[in-house]
Amino acid sequence: MLFEELSIMVAHELEDPRLSLVDVTSVVISRDLRNAKVYVFHRDDDVTQKDVLAGLKAAIPYVRRQIAQRCGLRVTPEFLFFYDDTPERAARIDELLTQIAQEQSDDHLLHGKVELDSDQPST
Repeated sequence: MLFEELSIMVAHELEDPRLSLVDVTSVVISRDLRNAKVYVFHRDDDVTQKDVLAGLKAAIPYVRRQIAQRCGLRVTPEFLFFYDDTPERAARIDELLTQIAQEQSDDHLLHGKVELDSDQPST
């Protein structure tokens, strides 16, 4: 429930332009429900991670009030925001795998051509 509310709030309700393309990727709540680590990813390279986290930190009082009202919690957790670079790392890995596959494909084509040339009778 907390993940969904935070996702909606961050994506659609915070007016800070630095936060326009922020996605909540994960929320980890402590056992005593007093702390929540919120992991976020920003899809705009023009805004630094530092600026995104500063914007989220400034929004904490609003976020806590809204979560308390919407979820009916007796104790509203303290939110700690962290930048999650997992999507960036996954994209980089995908890029490397694509590059390797392309190189292997090119390598097979090159070797295939050499073999075809060697089958032709010499004159």
